[in-house]
Amino acid sequence: MAINVGYFVKESFVSFKRNWVMSLGAIITIYLSLLLVGVSVGSGMLLGQVVQSVEEKVSIRVYLKDGAAPEDVDALQQVLVSNPEVSNVTYTSKEQALEDFKTTMVQDSPEIVDQLEGNPLPASLDVDLVDPRNVMTVVNAIKADPTFPKVADRPDDPDRSLKYGQQIVNQLFAATRIMRIVSGAFIAMLGVISLIFINNAIRLAIYARRKEIGIMRLVGASNWFIRTPFLMEGVIQSLIGAFLAIGTLALVWFYAIPAAVEILPFLPLGLEGGEAMQVSLILIFGGIIIGLIGAGLALRRYLKV
Repeated sequence: MAINVGYFVKESFVSFKRNWVMSLGAIITIYLSLLLVGVSVGSGMLLGQVVQSVEEKVSIRVYLKDGAAPEDVDALQQVLVSNPEVSNVTYTSKEQALEDFKTTMVQDSPEIVDQLEGNPLPASLDVDLVDPRNVMTVVNAIKADPTFPKVADRPDDPDRSLKYGQQIVNQLFAATRIMRIVSGAFIAMLGVISLIFINNAIRLAIYARRKEIGIMRLVGASNWFIRTPFLMEGVIQSLIGAFLAIGTLALVWFYAIPAAVEILPFLPLGLEGGEAMQVSLILIFGGIIIGLIGAGLALRRYLKV
């Protein structure tokens, strides 16, 4: 027997209009739930880009004391070069360090450059890493090397002669985890509320059409023939909420993110077309699942066919 899809769609919209107050409440709740999902997923992608950008800049700088024996500096450099976790080691002299400092500061704070007397900057070894996440492994190897205390610019406290940015990356990861936990809790709460609203909307639709459903049973209508319009009603409510959430996120994408990039030009903020499509698909399929589950629960409890 051929399935009349148009009939099911028509019946879904008729039921939707009859119970528009409950349907509107379900749509708004689903919209808020999916909007939080989209914000969480999109923020996770942006934070992932920021963390990756910071990770790529993570390196180790070993500050050397004035007058350090060249053979000791060479020995430490050779140890670092032979480390499989190290990709490159660069020696920066005191003179080059001062020139780099002047080049960096002359545009922003020229008065600081003018007030310099002599060269207070130490020489250094700049260590680039194969995998920035293994920075502590290389740091511990440097601390364990017997040559390091001999060349460190702070022999009384050699640890302060090391500069590396792993702490920043760890803080970013911690912030990401906290944000995901909080977002997950809100999403779960709003998801349950969405199911309750859809459940109530479908229950009212079933009650309003109880005589018609009774007639369908008498003439031999199948269970799925009776259930399908209600399932489609739940899906319609969820899809409307999903597209509203996508529209809101699109406005944020086109207006808020460019403004944030102007304020924070040093951060890689932005979603590519593929990532935006991925977020949209997550919201659409998430909405369909919420609609089907909410309607299914109502049918199972209130429509015993």
